Order: sequence, then structure tokens, then C-alpha cells
Amino acid sequence: MKIFAVLGKSGSGKGTQVERLAKRYNLRIISSGELLRARAKVDDFAGRQIKAVLDRGGLIPTPIIFHLWLHELETIQGNSDLGGIIFEGSPRKVYEAHLLDEALGFYGLAGDFKVLYLNLSDEEAIRRLLERERHDDTQEAIQERLRWYRQEVEPVVEYYRKKGNLIEINGEQTMDEVEQEILQKLAL
Repeated sequence: MKIFAVLGKSGSGKGTQVERLAKRYNLRIISSGELLRARAKVDDFAGRQIKAVLDRGGLIPTPIIFHLWLHELETIQGNSDLGGIIFEGSPRKVYEAHLLDEALGFYGLAGDFKVLYLNLSDEEAIRRLLERERHDDTQEAIQERLRWYRQEVEPVVEYYRKKGNLIEINGEQTMDEVEQEILQKLAL
């Protein structure tokens, strides 16, 4: 079973590329953003807390994210109909990367784990995010997401680069060009 993670700043096209790869290779998508947005719609304490943090562009604590991931991994484990799993935008901290390594091993899903990094400038990320007009894409929220990206996610990129399973992709290209570069570098 193939296991992928797609990392990149907000606006880098992670969601588009994840959807394309998932369709092409029958991959189950685990999207922290989608899981969190769905959980934020539940009117209970955790849902309201998640919504408040997302609305201000903040970072959800790792244990909350990991709880959502584990639920997804439970449903995937042993599903021989799948070609693999693709994580969208996760892990976001080095700590999460270590936890993910352990969880994938526990569930027997470690397999061939590759991390695709869609490299995008801050300027291009801001331009794309403001164009998509999503309610949580305010100027302040975007700046906060870019700040924590530099602080938290960039060390994850370096962690995977040092492990030798990072594949860097030029995220400044069109979506079709990004997809072609991914396919070429994966040799799929």
C-alpha cells in the first residue's frame, strides 16, 4: 500500500493535487483541514473550540488532530480495495511526523511513504488565498497561517528531507504542470 503526504503552504494547491492523485490511484484521503472543518460544524465544546481557532487562523493542538487521524486509520486498516493513503497538509509539526511514523507502523501501513512538498512563495500563496474568497481567508488569518507554517511546518519539510523521502515540487506552476511534475518524480 502506498502512503503519501502532501505538504505546502495554504494556497499551494495541496487539495487539488491530493484529489487528482487519489482518483488516479484509488487513494483514501486524510485531510486534517477537512476533518477539522467537519468537526467544527458539530455544536459541542470541541466543535466550538475548533471553529474559534480556525476562524482566527490558529493551530489546532496535535492531540486533537491525531485523534481524528487515528479514527481514519482505524477505518482504513485492512481495506485491500485501496491503493493507499494520502495525507493532505499533514503532518504539520515534527512531533506529528514522529507520531505518524509510529501509527503507520502500528496499523501495518508504513509501506512506501513519500512526502510531496509543493514549494510556493508567500506572495503567491497570499494572492491565491485572497482570490478563492473563503470565509477563513482574511488577511490576518492568512498572515497567521504563514507565520506558523514557517515556525512549525518548515521543520517537518527538513525532517523528511533528511530522512530521504521528500520530493520537492515547484508549486508556482499551473495545477496541470504541478501534477505532471509529481507523476514524473514519482515515476508512476
